[in-house]
Amino acid sequence: MIDFWTRTATPEDMDAIAALNEAAFGGPDEARVTRQLQADGDSLISLVAENESGLVGHIEFFRILIDGEPAGAGLGPLSAKPCLQKSGIGSYLVRTGLEELDMLGETIVFVLGHDTYYPRFGFAAETAQSFAAPWSGPHFMAIRLAPGGPTSGTLTYPRAFS
Repeated sequence: MIDFWTRTATPEDMDAIAALNEAAFGGPDEARVTRQLQADGDSLISLVAENESGLVGHIEFFRILIDGEPAGAGLGPLSAKPCLQKSGIGSYLVRTGLEELDMLGETIVFVLGHDTYYPRFGFAAETAQSFAAPWSGPHFMAIRLAPGGPTSGTLTYPRAFS
């Protein structure tokens, strides 16, 4: 485990976040998504992990509409500096972000991601099955943070994902 600390991302971090996403994902798509979420005001929580060398991780949570109402959140992208992947940065960011969403009163969070990674935090494909989304299958998962909230419906993702 490496030493790092987390904080809320600031507008001044966007270039470093974009570079981190491009390095982690090998292309510009996730950097474009993050910039668009910020520009459109669709970001709910944006956290960075950093150490003395700079940013080493980032996670984005964004608003999802369920049947046209702002009733859900999405996770992504999540990135860690390639040489530091599998060091606990991503896990810490996911757990911290989910705790913050819970404190904000969010009840459900969706993710499209690795079906062997996200279940360790409580995400399950079964939780997402009753929702109509642009994608489905074992990589589309959700976690219920609290009772209440929608149990089914049509998801509308922010413009950044179109």
